[in-house]
Formats: sequence, structure tokens, C-alpha cells
Amino acid sequence: MAAASTRSRVLGLFKKLLRTQKIVFERDAVMQERVTLEIRNKFKERANAPSEQVAEFIKEGEETDAFLREHVVQAEYNPETGNYTQKMRPDHAWEGDITGRPLEEGKK
Repeated sequence: MAAASTRSRVLGLFKKLLRTQKIVFERDAVMQERVTLEIRNKFKERANAPSEQVAEFIKEGEETDAFLREHVVQAEYNPETGNYTQKMRPDHAWEGDITGRPLEEGKK
């Protein structure tokens, strides 16, 4: 029973990482392909890992997922303006991160 539960968690994590890379690298087909390949390779090379290491690998995968969602931002060059634009997602803002700043004297 425990093996089936672990297998289910690993498969769920695999799918979660693939969904995350699609969101994070939404407009970057090259990165999507590279990250998908990296995810598949990591899971293949760890497929026969001892059961005592699986929990550690799951934790590492969850941390990777959180890092991708919370810290990776894709910037896109706009040749018309010469600037880069980035698409921020709700995952990028943590409670307490966004604070207002007081208005300077004389400005409203």
C-alpha cells in the first residue's frame, strides 16, 4: 500500500512540474523543451532509487516547483520601445512583499 501511495505522489509531482514549466515558460518554446527534457531525465535516472531516498527526492521536486513558480520571470524584448516587458504572476507576490510608500511632501 505504501509503495502505491509513493508512486502516486511521484507521478503527481512529475505532472505538477510539467504544468509549472508550461506556465513559467509560457512563451518560450526552447526553454519549455529543455526543462521538460530535464524533468524527464531526472525522473528516469531516479526511477530505481532506494525507497529511503524517495522522500528526499519528492521534497527536492516540491522545492524546485516552488522556486520556478515564485522566482523565475520571463522577460520579452519589445523592439518598438526598446524595453523588456515581463509578465508577473500571483505566485511572485508574497504577503507583506508589496507595501505602499508614503507620498512625498507637496505631491498628491
